Amino acid sequence: MYHAHRSHENTRLNTERIHRPVMLSVYLPGVLLGVSSQAILILLPLYVLDVGGSLAAASAAVGFRGLGMMALDIPAGFLAARIGDKGVMLLAIVLLSFAQFGFTMTQDITLLCLIAFINGAGASSFLLGRMSYITEACAPDIRGRVIAMLAGTLRASALAGPLAAALIVEIAGYKTAFYAATGASLVALVMTAMFAKHERPVVRDLKLRTVVNLCIEYHRIFSTAGIAALAFMLMRSARTVLIPLIGTAVGLDVGTIGLIVAISASVDIALFYPAGLIMDKYGRRATAVPSSALMALSLATMALASGFYSLLTVAILAGIANGLSTGIVMTLGTDLAPAKRRSEFLGLWRLLTDCGSTTGPMAIGIVVAVAPIGVASLTVAGIGAFGSYIVYHFVEETLTKQS
Repeated sequence: MYHAHRSHENTRLNTERIHRPVMLSVYLPGVLLGVSSQAILILLPLYVLDVGGSLAAASAAVGFRGLGMMALDIPAGFLAARIGDKGVMLLAIVLLSFAQFGFTMTQDITLLCLIAFINGAGASSFLLGRMSYITEACAPDIRGRVIAMLAGTLRASALAGPLAAALIVEIAGYKTAFYAATGASLVALVMTAMFAKHERPVVRDLKLRTVVNLCIEYHRIFSTAGIAALAFMLMRSARTVLIPLIGTAVGLDVGTIGLIVAISASVDIALFYPAGLIMDKYGRRATAVPSSALMALSLATMALASGFYSLLTVAILAGIANGLSTGIVMTLGTDLAPAKRRSEFLGLWRLLTDCGSTTGPMAIGIVVAVAPIGVASLTVAGIGAFGSYIVYHFVEETLTKQS
């Protein structure tokens, strides 16, 4: 009994050692920004419709946010090298707060799209700064758990953000919801300013040829691990589109499809911390290979779904796969980032992963225009299987244990 108590105490102390140093500087600001950003994802298209915009305009506004994210991936990395990771995070939160407040100031569709672009730019810059900050602040043998915890809070935010947004809109309207998002971002700004450590930035010239040189110097990483990361993100984003589309194709109503998505998301969230433990104890490949293979399998069998129970089964499989892969893309990026060019490298890494996230839904849209939805599911599964193959054969283990 004594040994069991001592083991439990050691586990508690080890957990505190890992998470306490980044609780106020990373986790809590991440939760606040995660909830507000996820709320924006549902508020933005609905607000555009509410002020008289068309479905195309609502889609365009969301698309401009995605363009803003991709446009700032590389510049944010170079900026971090000049003003530091903390400086980039603070600047990014200012952009986010400005955009969230800006949504309340206009009903012009063009301006809303421009503000959405700024919002995406802020979101991308913050994620880049946070990735680089964690790389510096956390040793490799605890990094997997820290990033998995962050990814888990993002998954929880994906549930809490839209729910909070819907409740506030129902009670007090869209402007109040945007004010609430702005307030959460400002609190995150204060916490980051107070608790994030400031490191001395490495001042460099921000030149286009530097990007080209990085691509050439680390071409093997980008052509193996980078392509695999792109495939991972493509599968993840495609999964969120395929489940409702296939559900509709087999005759399920919106409520039933929502139940399937919720169950899949619950399984996903339940596995985020075990995924981090596995990454830090057994290595990154221990989650990357099986999770990507299982995700590809679930997407392939999704094409065979014919009703509620079959779709629920493959959705749960996809949830398990996504849960086991929690944080793997970010962790691989931080592990592979060279110390001298960390921020710039991570900017390129984020551009690759953002391309994957954007390409998933687009690929489905292209395929379903000429073929059944099942073919789209099989196509994405094939891309994912290719990514899993690359990791298994060409990506070496990146975990290094601290002595």
